[in-house]
Amino acid sequence: MLNLIKKTIKSIYFQYVHLLGKLPFKSEFLGPPKGFYITTCDWLLDFSDSSKKLQANLINIYPKSSIHRNPPKTIESEIHWKFEIEYSHEYPETFITLIPEGRVWGHNGTIITPDDKFLADLSVEIATNVSDHSILKQWKLPSIEYIDGTVAVLSAAGGNAYFHWMFDVLPRLHLLNQSGIDIDFIDKFLVNSLRYKFQKETLKILGIPENKILESCKYPHIKAKRLVVPSLPGYTGNIPQWACDFLKKELLVNDAIEKTEKIYISRGKASHRRVINEIELIDCLQDLDFKILNLEDLSITEQASLFSSAAMIVAPHGAGLSNLIFCTVGTKILELFSPNYVNVCFWAIANNMKLDYYYFIGEGKRPEKYQDPHLMGEDILIDVKSLANLIKNWN
Repeated sequence: MLNLIKKTIKSIYFQYVHLLGKLPFKSEFLGPPKGFYITTCDWLLDFSDSSKKLQANLINIYPKSSIHRNPPKTIESEIHWKFEIEYSHEYPETFITLIPEGRVWGHNGTIITPDDKFLADLSVEIATNVSDHSILKQWKLPSIEYIDGTVAVLSAAGGNAYFHWMFDVLPRLHLLNQSGIDIDFIDKFLVNSLRYKFQKETLKILGIPENKILESCKYPHIKAKRLVVPSLPGYTGNIPQWACDFLKKELLVNDAIEKTEKIYISRGKASHRRVINEIELIDCLQDLDFKILNLEDLSITEQASLFSSAAMIVAPHGAGLSNLIFCTVGTKILELFSPNYVNVCFWAIANNMKLDYYYFIGEGKRPEKYQDPHLMGEDILIDVKSLANLIKNWN
């Protein structure tokens, strides 16, 4: 009965919000935007406000491209299907768009045009269809903070997490640099937040002064005289080569001369996706001369230097493997998965960086092929003897 009441209330709310979206006033005051454009190009072709049209522009950076990846290595009898379906991948074109009197809503950096629609290709929410975008469910957006200047939008979905910060937020700075726009021309840079040390550290390295930074968490609805919006680097989890090269070039301060370290990255301090029998695994790896590390204890520059010096890396799937971009060609990588959550994003990065990538699936019942339980928090039980034999055969 309670569930029925909740569903009824939810249905009435969405009908109310939908009605508000049909009324003749902008979402600056009440209700959601009046719909969306699938692409920024669609908006530029349709935009009819002659007083602002000349100020709107799109600067192309990289054209569409495709990649064919090398298969991973494994002791399994056949390659997991999640890898197989990503052997080939097409990257979208990238660009910068200039939007006069544009708005940005929410922590994901949703872009709203002067004609009160949002741009779907610049406002991606992870695992959400554009027609289900959260902005379409808002009966009233927060009060607007007006910025009388130029704001570059870097905020992206998941931008408070290390992986998404590194690969969805920071590469947009490279697109800005490639556009020919003078960074000094930018009055403010909008990012998800400065909540974590890695956010402050990376922006400092990349030359963005803290007094020019706006946080989406503190300014959830802004309107600027001019928005400068880089496109997203690509589909999240499929990182283009140029983004990896940019991050390595800018964030790796001292490339190691010798590649001798053997390291195991522990998730012992994490709340999920830990190795259940990690004590046994660590004992085994220490016997094989591996160093045991928790990346939470290290700065970005320390992590970059560490991965640069590594000859072998073993780790359960986790954001720390974002640092594979700092590895040298040929570094051996062994990524650990539970049978109910295989994510191939770091294999994709390993291909970009020309690393020697292996994966190892833990114990437990395997789902049928093409079935993805997506239990992303599930802990991992490792057959330590089998893993040790695999590593010994590396030498």
